[in-house]
Amino acid sequence: MNRKCNTCGRVFSGEFAFCGEDGSVLVIDVLPDKADARLGQQLGAYVIAAPIADGATGRVYEGRHAGTREKVAVKILHAPVARDHVSVERFKREAEAGRLMSHPHIVTVIDFGQTGDGSHFMTMEFLDGEELGEVFRRKEKLSPEQIVRAICQIALALDYAHSFGFVHRDLKPDNIFLCRGEHGSVIKILDFGSVKVQVDLGPKLTAIGTTLGSPFYMSPEQAMGKQDLDQRSDVFALGSILYEMLTNEVAFGAPNVAEVLMKILQGQPTPPSAVSRACPASMDAVVARALEKDKTMRYGTAMDLARAVCQAFRIDVDVERWAHAQESDISQALAARRRPSLAAPALFADAGNMPKNQAVRLATTPEFDDAWMSSAPGVPTRSHWVPVLAAVAGIGMLAALALFWLNVL
Repeated sequence: MNRKCNTCGRVFSGEFAFCGEDGSVLVIDVLPDKADARLGQQLGAYVIAAPIADGATGRVYEGRHAGTREKVAVKILHAPVARDHVSVERFKREAEAGRLMSHPHIVTVIDFGQTGDGSHFMTMEFLDGEELGEVFRRKEKLSPEQIVRAICQIALALDYAHSFGFVHRDLKPDNIFLCRGEHGSVIKILDFGSVKVQVDLGPKLTAIGTTLGSPFYMSPEQAMGKQDLDQRSDVFALGSILYEMLTNEVAFGAPNVAEVLMKILQGQPTPPSAVSRACPASMDAVVARALEKDKTMRYGTAMDLARAVCQAFRIDVDVERWAHAQESDISQALAARRRPSLAAPALFADAGNMPKNQAVRLATTPEFDDAWMSSAPGVPTRSHWVPVLAAVAGIGMLAALALFWLNVL
């Protein structure tokens, strides 16, 4: 779509952002029946240049700084939402929380203010990519290295937010943004508007007995409307997201919200390894603990959960390392741990000190199934060795027969 300079009236192709004549910010040139009155307006230091997306509470625009040419995202509340006191307070809380925190895996909030018509806006860093929710809706399968990298990045971000006493309370795939990176996606956590501050910094925004958050990822204590939420509610949500990463299915699926909440309170999800053959059985216990009904039985922190995920994948538990590693490096580390040794009786590097029967059981667990091995190019799976072993056995039988006839003759 073309862009227009509101100063000189010239029209440019959509690849340009600034006028070549006077340097003004170019604005998307829309048809009269689709005109947006906010296009061309200046909010704070930024000019609204183009609409990006619409949400339930507001519209997101591309903004440009007239002087530095910095590209940002500007979120403006819809007019009806801006008239709701609680919605505005949540919007303000999102901005305040975002401005307090500075972390590579949490979206950066730059500015906050009120528009001329009484609405409210928030300026944030511009993100190039898509929400994790879009990946799930396409039923696109994440690779083990993508899962490890994403979980480690999310854990680092949550650990940082929790250090401020913030509990996100609405952690879900649509609030996890996958930015395009050279060596893999870079996670940015969005929307701290539902954040619970564990110290008294502002008015309570929910009444007793009400809930916040997406029902599919809501902790049991949230589902019951309890007020004493802590970081373990976010651990539960991250456990639910991990389940979906592993299986492409929600942990607590049901046709309506009431049944979803009932499953969260009373049901148990099918173990992920039973849903997806490619999921290692060792991940079942990790997910089960993350989704414990009793929060005292869960992992105490998101970092604890991330370490458990690394351990289940049989790589070292250095969360910081894997969060920043290239996906190709994580893939190599995973392949090295999946590759069985041909030496007997110890089948793995760490199996030398265990009983032989235990080592054999370890070799036949799903962690070392062909589904995992297939992601490591050039690594022979058990099925590849069948014809080799058959050939060796055949040669042995022929040699034995030859010796027999030589003795007879």
